[in-house]
Amino acid sequence: MPRLKGARDADYEIKRAVLLERMTVRMMRREIARPSLRQLAEAAGVTVPTLRHYFGSRAEVVRAILAGYRQAGEQRLQAITEPTGDLEQSVRDYARSLIAAVEAPRPVKLGDVFAVSLAEGLLDEEIGPSTLANILDPSVDVLKARLEKHVARGEMVATDTHAAAVLLISPLLIAALHQFHMGGRACSPVDLDAMADEICSAFVRAYALAALTPRAPVEAARSASL
Repeated sequence: MPRLKGARDADYEIKRAVLLERMTVRMMRREIARPSLRQLAEAAGVTVPTLRHYFGSRAEVVRAILAGYRQAGEQRLQAITEPTGDLEQSVRDYARSLIAAVEAPRPVKLGDVFAVSLAEGLLDEEIGPSTLANILDPSVDVLKARLEKHVARGEMVATDTHAAAVLLISPLLIAALHQFHMGGRACSPVDLDAMADEICSAFVRAYALAALTPRAPVEAARSASL
């Protein structure tokens, strides 16, 4: 039976996924600042018309790369929503894991994804919303969910947990990118572990639900006599 006009091959999505994987690895190596559609096609091993057939414009290719990365990392993202110990322990564990993940030896490093997606999103208004939807917002949302569990446990003040998540992740991420992706280790070295400890300590001081201060013995005796 002939294929209907406009119908896709049965293996269309499989081919598309293979091309996406090749381009993702290539783009996140950051060898060329904002690779062109032709360079992405070369990395995928196809022609530009073929790439357009599967994805469309360059902006659509980049959006697909970011969406694909988000989908592939969904399980890792959800794991972040679970607290590890009390608020202080959980915050410190999160900070250490984020800094380690930025440079973890994977085919596609998390730090490269942040660096590339930020650059693409800031320089191209067609890509900006995809950077938010697939990279930045999910990173904040899972931390927000983690903090909300500490609020529910009575360990953290009831507050805007989205703002609190942004407050915690922002300096950690900037510090890691500063050191690993902008040459900071060579020209402006920072002790990331010490910095993370300071950031976490300040966060806990600001948001931990403080225990009620016991009344002074004199006050307690006075109340008892009433």
